[in-house]
Amino acid sequence: MRVLIVDDEPIRRRNLTQAISEWEYDLMAVTDGNQAWSYLEKEREPVIVLLDDDGIELCRKIRQEEWKHIYVIIVTVKTKIDEIADGLDAGADDYLTRPVHDKELRSRLSAGRRILEYQYTLEKLTTELIAANKQLKHLVAVDGLTGIAGRGHFEMRLEEEWRRALRDGGPLSIIFVDIDYFKKYNETYGHLAGDDCLRRVAQILPASLYRAGDMAARYGGAEFILLLPNTDSLGAMVVAESVRVGVLDLNLEHAASPYRRVSVSLGIETVIPEQDDPAAAVVNANKALHAAKKGGRNTVRQFAH
Repeated sequence: MRVLIVDDEPIRRRNLTQAISEWEYDLMAVTDGNQAWSYLEKEREPVIVLLDDDGIELCRKIRQEEWKHIYVIIVTVKTKIDEIADGLDAGADDYLTRPVHDKELRSRLSAGRRILEYQYTLEKLTTELIAANKQLKHLVAVDGLTGIAGRGHFEMRLEEEWRRALRDGGPLSIIFVDIDYFKKYNETYGHLAGDDCLRRVAQILPASLYRAGDMAARYGGAEFILLLPNTDSLGAMVVAESVRVGVLDLNLEHAASPYRRVSVSLGIETVIPEQDDPAAAVVNANKALHAAKKGGRNTVRQFAH
């Protein structure tokens, strides 16, 4: 722990230095506020500052900066409560009255060190917690395998866009996308190839979206889902066909499929929300997807209301 002594009187400065040097502190002594300021501007570790009576203005200046790890002790000959309060009001954390007794000085420094160490530890833990929360949000938002949004992020966005559509009265479309015969693909080519297939298909989805508010997410397994705010059924069909053709154009061999290459089936639900029930729209899109599968796969179906 560093201690900075600020005192223009050589004897007082020497006495403080001699006493503190025996207590395992890193010491720095200066004669005026300008020297102290230059030191503090460069110092980034916690510091206990011992100021003489003339250091109140320096104390105020220190507190105007975003220097969190500075503990200020005013060393004063003043004993009246109002005079001592002036220093505390200026931002000092503690005070000592002269003549300074070594035992009291050591106790005050120890108290300051404990507080600074607690503050430093708390700030470090807070920084680590913020970083961990950001990482957690990223893990929730992004699917680890494909790199596109995950299901949790999709559900959060669906809630937001549903409320907006309820308020504005505009359409909202959801498209389920499922890789055809994916189980057979894994059985034929192995799970590593299956993972690569998922990644390749996932790359097609964002490229097929037209608006900044649209999103693509992995829903689970070989299923993906698209959220298209303010998009009617015709617009959703255009996006769905773009995805279907884009996946075919990947030309990923699939010997166990009647199409001999990887394809997808898609189900669309378009709705103008009238009540707070976004889950029903997802269910309907999934029903349309199953209709596409029953219709031979590699096709698009819209939910029939």
